[in-house]
Amino acid sequence: MSSFNNIPTNIISGFLGAGKTTAIQYLIKHKPPGESWAIVVNEFGQIGVDGKLLQSDAVAVKEIPGGCLCCVASQSFSVGLNQIIKQYSPQRIIIEPTGLGHPKKLIDTLNNEYYKPVLDLKAVINLLDARHLSEPRYLQHETFMSQIAMADVLIANKLDQYTEKDRNVFYQFVNSFDRPKTHIQMLQYAKINIEWLDINHDQQRDANLSNTHNAHSHSDNSATTGDACWQFIEGHADGYNSISWQINNSVAFNQQGLISWLTSLRQESKVDRIKGVLRIEHGWISINMTEHESEVLTVESSKDNILEIISFTHLLAEKLEVKLRSCCLSSRD
Repeated sequence: MSSFNNIPTNIISGFLGAGKTTAIQYLIKHKPPGESWAIVVNEFGQIGVDGKLLQSDAVAVKEIPGGCLCCVASQSFSVGLNQIIKQYSPQRIIIEPTGLGHPKKLIDTLNNEYYKPVLDLKAVINLLDARHLSEPRYLQHETFMSQIAMADVLIANKLDQYTEKDRNVFYQFVNSFDRPKTHIQMLQYAKINIEWLDINHDQQRDANLSNTHNAHSHSDNSATTGDACWQFIEGHADGYNSISWQINNSVAFNQQGLISWLTSLRQESKVDRIKGVLRIEHGWISINMTEHESEVLTVESSKDNILEIISFTHLLAEKLEVKLRSCCLSSRD
């Protein structure tokens, strides 16, 4: 790839539900006219939801579903990255790792001898929800803390939902860093300043973070549930569980019943993340739910229905499968 040199490359990281996809959508809308961008998206589950939400005529999108880039990085990531560089000759690359991805090996890959002359690693931007800084299960999660440690720009997203205590906790947290961030900001709606992309990555952050991190295993189990147009896949890693569905677009869902079920699931079962693009009575919707928020938007039609549920608690796959099927409205031949 000797003909490609010093492509500005950013990592936009953040734990589950921090707003990474929303941030990238905002950046795409505000990118310089005529500038060619490529987005590389990795997701915890086997079904790519974020890639569908980022599809745009303005950028090239490459999905690498399944696990996390620090595990997949070695081959799948390099192959995908090489393809998008050769095919689109981008003038900027933005990488969105899964919320459960440890950033160290990804950064090491981007800085290795093969990519060093090709990529110019710029700011690593991390988004977090400041409300999580009061919860031990986040502060004690190595990946959550490592994502923050390696960030040059740290964003407390969802400012409009913070209490004074949340804001104070965030400021106390950032004041505890041994190595100050290049930029720290509280934002609403993940409206990242595009100029922050050109901040240089501080390589000393990489050196300060231990080269070793707790290994995490992925266990994935695919099962077709009776017909070829309906598939669900289970995954487990880092203490989190996922169930992903990919369903032919001939299947439609009752919007009211679907949203009602997912909302109760989020509230009663304390599910961490629900994302999907699904066909309903009169079109298509995207669903984006976290512990604290719920967003349902009208979107363009999709090749398939896709839905993913991620939870720190155990998920009863068979029970969720029955519930989702009960929300089906109709099928077209």
